[in-house]
Amino acid sequence: MPRPGNLLLGFAVLVLAAYVLAAIGADLLVPFEPASQRIPMRLKPPGTVGPDGTHWFGTDALGRDILSMVLVGTRPALLVSFSATALAATAGVMVGMLAGYRGGGAATALLTLTNIQLSFPFFLLAITIVGILTPSAVLVVLVIALGTWVPFARVSYAETQQIREQEYIEAVRVMRGSHARILLRHILPGILPSIIVLCTFEVAAAVVIEAGLSFVGLGVPTRTPTWGRMLSEGRDYMHAAWWMTVIPGAAVVLLALSVNLVGETIRDRADPRQRPR
Repeated sequence: MPRPGNLLLGFAVLVLAAYVLAAIGADLLVPFEPASQRIPMRLKPPGTVGPDGTHWFGTDALGRDILSMVLVGTRPALLVSFSATALAATAGVMVGMLAGYRGGGAATALLTLTNIQLSFPFFLLAITIVGILTPSAVLVVLVIALGTWVPFARVSYAETQQIREQEYIEAVRVMRGSHARILLRHILPGILPSIIVLCTFEVAAAVVIEAGLSFVGLGVPTRTPTWGRMLSEGRDYMHAAWWMTVIPGAAVVLLALSVNLVGETIRDRADPRQRPR
């Protein structure tokens, strides 16, 4: 019989594949035009049959189809979260590797900087930055990357410190290998498994942060519906139309949960000591 862990992993992979498919082909998959307002069909519960078809997830206060809006909202959620995580990983790994390899003042500066950033509530900092500057997709990605680079830097720093003391690194130094060669060809491959695992967890965090920024009106400025904006619009109708908040909220939770499940599986397989007994 398949193990429960394998079943959960299979479920998570299927869910992620569905999200990616929705992000790529949302324009072809939507049953209704997401921005099309149908006032006579406003606040209809899930399963309502209208003149143009069935609204499987119901409609919002303007008569827009919730399913279509959720499908289209997948694209900005994935684009922003993956872009921010890639940027944070690149910056964090570079800084962490350099500090861990050189040590001394560079290590002290990195630890001090990360401690200072961790002492501030990130979401409050993000709201302040995006609120002061002109909101844009690039700014949102940069802000989320700013909040998620610290774990990459710390993990890279700690593992680089361990690897640099290995005998084969000393052998490369004796052979007059350049610092760039040591970092890129010998240290980076050693820390890459941990970085890949960390990326999965940070993608999930980025999804939640992006939804939170959109919820307070500071997300990606686009006419495309976003999950956070849908949550914000539906909070005034919680008693009359619960589906306006529950369904986009479930989309956020399900995506974050699936990414975390995949990340835990990769972590367990990369390090057998982490496997539950």
